[in-house]
Amino acid sequence: MINQLDEMLVHLLSTRLNDDPTLPTIDVLVRPPDDTWRAFVSSNARPAVNIYMAEVREDRDQRSSAANNLVDPEPFRVDCHYLVSAWVPSSDATIGTPTIVEDWLLGECLRILADHAPINASRIYASPAPPVDPSLVDNYLRTEIAPPEGYANLGDFWTGLGQGNIWHPAAHLTVTLPLQRTSRPVGPPVTTLHTTFVPGPESFVHIGGRFRNLAGVGVAGAWIELVDSVTAAALKATRTDESGRFQLYDVAEGDYRIRARTEDGADLVVPVTVPSASGRYELVMN
Repeated sequence: MINQLDEMLVHLLSTRLNDDPTLPTIDVLVRPPDDTWRAFVSSNARPAVNIYMAEVREDRDQRSSAANNLVDPEPFRVDCHYLVSAWVPSSDATIGTPTIVEDWLLGECLRILADHAPINASRIYASPAPPVDPSLVDNYLRTEIAPPEGYANLGDFWTGLGQGNIWHPAAHLTVTLPLQRTSRPVGPPVTTLHTTFVPGPESFVHIGGRFRNLAGVGVAGAWIELVDSVTAAALKATRTDESGRFQLYDVAEGDYRIRARTEDGADLVVPVTVPSASGRYELVMN
């Protein structure tokens, strides 16, 4: 999927930089700006923009508890760090000061990126069905252009590219990409766990269940209370997770009621025996 982001950036800059037929054609390429690239620029008759992804890091700011959900995991979000640079052949006699032209071209790249931030495939390709993964269609990707702190290892980056490489101005671009993870089937959850303390006859049970609607969809964020069947006193409470599942710990064996209350105030009260003969604690909201 990262290659699709590369192609999006190339398409964006290529189409916008070359929309004026009175100006020279500008090449936009994804290649390492090494000695081979410099040789290409020297022999090329046209100005060129280089887009190169220098590193990829996980975006942990957007990670949530759903990252550990094996059944329906959230995307693995990565920050793709690009360096964008502009190049003009110094051998072109029609260009008096190549560096000034390169600065102009880099500025145009920044303007175009800023105009289209956050990156969105449907906008870039001007199509409701862009040639990208379905997860990227109409998805606004977090985009950071030329952050104040710059690219921390820019000096090492240039010196590591070869003997002929010297410092060249580059703009740091970061785009956060959601990599879709594969859902994995998991076994049935443990719903009843007995704990017995020795010495002594007292036994406690750890129970787990699910609160769902008639369509089978789990009710997330609902309050679950274990209520004494005689005094109606609330003994334990918890909330359901994203899938509607809940757990109650250290419950003494006996008869109880479980009260479920949704975030919009709907109530459900169900009598239960702990441990359940079926081993299930399923709450269904009509």
